[in-house]
Amino acid sequence: MTLAIPKAYVLMPAYNEAASLRELVPDIVKALRARGIAFTIVVVNDGSRDETAAVLQNFPPDYAVQTLSHEVNRGYGASLRTGYLWIVRQARPDEAALSLDADRTHSPAYFASMLDKLSEGFDVVTASYMTAGGRVFGVPLRRRIMSQGANVLFRCAARIDGTHAYTNGFRVYRISALQAAFGRYGDRLIEETGFAGGTELLLKVCAGGARTAEVPFDLHYENRGADSKIHIRRTIQGYLSVLRRMRDWKSG
Repeated sequence: MTLAIPKAYVLMPAYNEAASLRELVPDIVKALRARGIAFTIVVVNDGSRDETAAVLQNFPPDYAVQTLSHEVNRGYGASLRTGYLWIVRQARPDEAALSLDADRTHSPAYFASMLDKLSEGFDVVTASYMTAGGRVFGVPLRRRIMSQGANVLFRCAARIDGTHAYTNGFRVYRISALQAAFGRYGDRLIEETGFAGGTELLLKVCAGGARTAEVPFDLHYENRGADSKIHIRRTIQGYLSVLRRMRDWKSG
């Protein structure tokens, strides 16, 4: 059975990503127009101090850019929370929410394969460099070790059929699955303010029985438009916090 996806919301947390957004937003528009799908691009400007706000204001109206702003930098997970809570209140159940990083490491060229897989009846699809056919370029050794270790821990503690990559933020969710999780957790849909917030959302959505799948993609870390904003120790602490609180989510 093929399920049509009438509209996609594209969510990007952005902190000092003016240079990347100038190129990335037009690429997103091109990819979704090629598919013939309606869209809204939701950018959470997380207290940026560069020209991010000005860049977002200068896109033409038909790019359908919706900016949500934090006055101060609150973190990646906090930005996901702001964006997803806005989306679940706006969108219809049969629509989709795509998330990707704003630093050009995630290419919109993969939207087609992700949406195709979602149309097969899955509720969550991850673009993964860890699945067969995926590759990774330019990721520093320390970050690769952290990501691989975290994914092993999550696979052991909360195995999700069809998912190898728990820490990757390049995903598409069926809105109905997000709304079901929102109905269960409300404004606590994402509580982690750092990079672990994306993993927390995946686990909470899947705790409700969501069906998941992956498609391969090439992660080009060397394409990022700014220095990496990930703090290794803080991110590890966030992942451990998610692991500690999983039992409460399942019982609550």
